[in-house]
Amino acid sequence: MEQREIMQRALGVLTLTYDAGESNDYLRTALKSLQEGVFSYEVKVDGQLDEAATQALKQAMDQVLGQFGWFTAGLLYAFHGVAQAYENDCEDADVKEVLRQLALRLAD
Repeated sequence: MEQREIMQRALGVLTLTYDAGESNDYLRTALKSLQEGVFSYEVKVDGQLDEAATQALKQAMDQVLGQFGWFTAGLLYAFHGVAQAYENDCEDADVKEVLRQLALRLAD
């Protein structure tokens, strides 16, 4: 997956987060969306790895991805709160339009 595609996926996740409203399920949905392609990984190794090395590599990657997932969940939670505060303070706030404009910029 290319960098632009990853950034577009991130904007899509922010849009999902915004559209979720008061639902607490948005974090699960957003992280699942990121897992499908962005957080997936493949490690190419020259030669053969023994079972212990294979398990150690898998555990290390799972740990890093798990922590990154929680970090991302924190960012999404913060975005959701900031978007709500912005809408509460600004009558003409249009978070969805801001996200749409950003997505269009990325597409160019």
